[in-house]
Amino acid sequence: MDSSGGFQKHTCGHALLLLLLLLAGGAEAFRICAFNAQRLTLAKVAREYVMDTLVRILARCDITVLQEVVDSTGSAIPLLLRELNRFDGSGPYSSLSSPLLGRGAYKEKYAYIYRSHRTQVLNFYLYPDEDDLFAREPFVGQFSLPSKVLPSLVLVPLHTTPKAVEPELKALYEVFLDVSQRWQSEDVILLGDFNADCASLTKKRLDELVLRTQAGFHWAVADGVDTTVRASTHCTYDRIVLHGERLQSLLRNAGAFDFPQSFGLTEEEALNISDHYPVEVELSRAVHRIQPLSLATLLLSLLLLLLSPQLGLAA
Repeated sequence: MDSSGGFQKHTCGHALLLLLLLLAGGAEAFRICAFNAQRLTLAKVAREYVMDTLVRILARCDITVLQEVVDSTGSAIPLLLRELNRFDGSGPYSSLSSPLLGRGAYKEKYAYIYRSHRTQVLNFYLYPDEDDLFAREPFVGQFSLPSKVLPSLVLVPLHTTPKAVEPELKALYEVFLDVSQRWQSEDVILLGDFNADCASLTKKRLDELVLRTQAGFHWAVADGVDTTVRASTHCTYDRIVLHGERLQSLLRNAGAFDFPQSFGLTEEEALNISDHYPVEVELSRAVHRIQPLSLATLLLSLLLLLLSPQLGLAA
């Protein structure tokens, strides 16, 4: 009896299982992020270390909603997208941006950055803020998902002004009702820098919001999660709120991404990127359809199984 036979069969079984998993695709997570990039301009993204860090942050997410894009040239997002598509092969990425929004001279855009091989924009619109309730009205997007459980969802981004957090968050419920009726969708994510903590909004006033009292809303980024870079602050300004049973059934993880710690940055270095952490949710069981391998990859896998006894892949 070959003393290595058990090892060969065991390894062969693992290799066959791996090949089957590769052929089937697996239950891959889908990550949705929101990031206040703090006055994102063309001059800011043109700084190499800022660009490098932003690209590494964005490459973690299937969809990112960027806020505080204040670039009036219209060149910052295309430049960022170009570098992102050159980064690590996780793309290709595309973008969708709102007009510049604001009541006075200071204006911001919302920008969606998304992996176009995993999701596509199905619909979008700028909320018609006829009563001027928002400093920067939501730029609503409907995106496809690689899922049989949930083939699409709606994202409603909002960056509130600190002076009017409570009325804007009250009005955000009206945006939810509007988009639910417009697209007949209950699966909605409200996300962004809500300024919903600390001096901007007390816990008592927060808990009185209809988005907190109305059944069906889940605040995935929980109270007490620090979404700020500065060590001197501990505030949950940035939020992600989920609505819809199917959507909530897919929720796996949620929280803030501490990019300074992950990338080994000092506080000073991190503040050159933003004074906010990105916040994110991961949806589990998102991918259900077969993900076919390329012919070359399939042939290589089969050759490894059949012709590599030294690795224990053939009995």
